[in-house]
Order: sequence, then structure tokens, then C-alpha cells
Amino acid sequence: MGTTTQNVAALARGYPYTIQLQVRPDSDDDISPFPEGCTLIADVAVYAGGTAVATLSTDDGTIARIGDDTIELKIPAAATKRLTNTTAQIDVVRTDTSPDQWLGLQLSLPVIQPIAAGRAES
Repeated sequence: MGTTTQNVAALARGYPYTIQLQVRPDSDDDISPFPEGCTLIADVAVYAGGTAVATLSTDDGTIARIGDDTIELKIPAAATKRLTNTTAQIDVVRTDTSPDQWLGLQLSLPVIQPIAAGRAES
């Protein structure tokens, strides 16, 4: 997997946020990053190496496998409320392998403070 930069909607502090991620293989020989039955976790942190404000997972439904190359992350409002920086850092790990496999999938999402702060609680 290579590096890709794209514009996405900012994450509004205190509100739920959902994003779909599609991973394009480097070649036709690459294995599917999200095969059927895989289990995943993703930590959401204020900065890389920082303490996670939330851990998302396929087990609790905050990560949904859409297809062999696509997943959806659902960050609850309680987690976005704890983001104190202007960006959120996220990475994804497969947990159905032994040992767990870091997928090299890292996100840096913009975080904004909405004017109507704190109205969403979920």
C-alpha cells in the first residue's frame, strides 16, 4: 500500500463521525487487506504515539467490513469530544492473524470545534 492524500470532511468535536476507507492494492497479486471474516481494531488518538481516546473494532460494530478492500469507521461522539488537537490520528490492525498485523493504514483527520458544540451525545 502506498501513501494517498485526499480531502475529507472535518471531524466535528463532540459529534459522531463516519468515514469509508478503500485500499487499492499495489498490484493484482496483492492479498485483500480486509478478507471476509477478518477482525480489525483501530485506535483514535490526538497525536501519533499518544493515548487512544477510543478503540474501534469489528467486534463492537464501530468498524464495518464493506468489501475486500473497503471498511467503514464509526467514531462515536463521546470519543470525538475528547480530541483536543486540530487533527485526529488513526491506524488499523488486523487481529485475526497471529501475530496481529499492522496494515500500514494511518489516517490524519482534521478536527474542528463546531459553534454548536456539545449538542450531540451518542
